[in-house]
Amino acid sequence: MNDKLIERVCEKCPATQWGKKSICSVHNLHVGKIETCPEWDNYIIENQGLMDRSGQLAFINLELALEVVTKVEEEIKGFNWMVKEVERLGKEIDRAISSNPMIQEKLVATYGDAAGMPSGKGLRLSTLTISEERYEKQIQRMKNLEDKVRKINEFALNLEDDKFRTVTECMMDGMRMNSIARHVGVSRQRLNEIKRDIVKRMARELYSDE
Repeated sequence: MNDKLIERVCEKCPATQWGKKSICSVHNLHVGKIETCPEWDNYIIENQGLMDRSGQLAFINLELALEVVTKVEEEIKGFNWMVKEVERLGKEIDRAISSNPMIQEKLVATYGDAAGMPSGKGLRLSTLTISEERYEKQIQRMKNLEDKVRKINEFALNLEDDKFRTVTECMMDGMRMNSIARHVGVSRQRLNEIKRDIVKRMARELYSDE
């Protein structure tokens, strides 16, 4: 966990003297030997809105919060990939079902609609070109990806601030941060602040129960 905090906080901290030894002038230690730091706690509070308990933050809360932040960032960056993967899985599932008209009529539904996905359970093996187990795993994986894509889309659409929405959509499209800064007309520092706020909001909305 400390490695993540060093990467996110210490690398940008003016107190860190990078070089062969990478010393923190505040702690007078190599950054890899630092066990706790108020700046780490501030980072978690700022980015995840965690409340301290009598001035202390539980270690497990810090760890889970960092995991959620990382997870959300990766999902935003991988949005286009998830969309393409849903399409690929849909085609593969279609091919897995035989061309028997009765089976097609009974099982094949529009992916992601209220009718849900077709189930391979109980089918005779001769009706599928892959095993039932793999068929069910592919369906579940596609459902999970569809759910993430839907939630991220809804989050972006519900952002009231046009600049925040534009930044979110650019990140979803895979644009580089320098290009986004030029497109939106803000400094790289301001863009980083907007990005942190977006990730914080999305983490709260998508993973508040975790």
